[in-house]
Amino acid sequence: MPLQRPPPVITRNIGGDPRIVGPVLQFSLLIVPIVMNCFYMVYAMAGWIIDGRDKLNWSLEALSVGVWVCLGMLLYCLLVLGYVRWRGGNFWHPLSVSSIGHIILAVLLTLSIYITINL
Repeated sequence: MPLQRPPPVITRNIGGDPRIVGPVLQFSLLIVPIVMNCFYMVYAMAGWIIDGRDKLNWSLEALSVGVWVCLGMLLYCLLVLGYVRWRGGNFWHPLSVSSIGHIILAVLLTLSIYITINL
């Protein structure tokens, strides 16, 4: 009995299928960094708005929170980039562009926290 070729879903889109990532998985992979960076933006911007004792309390933990959130976003976005490349996508795939943008945003927000603490 001859072996049959596996269906195209198992071949990681090597056959040229334009759908690298399905719509449900793509939505799930896009929504996580959006929500995370929105909460991170609120946290970083709070340092620019509050003053007095509240700012002192915020600044005690802000840099460690910022570094850990930035590292988490960096790791998550690099995993998404790796997954898209593994599935046969290029750097212009929406998940790749989104990941690069979210990495840049997370680094800028961490720099904003650092600047706010040192003011």
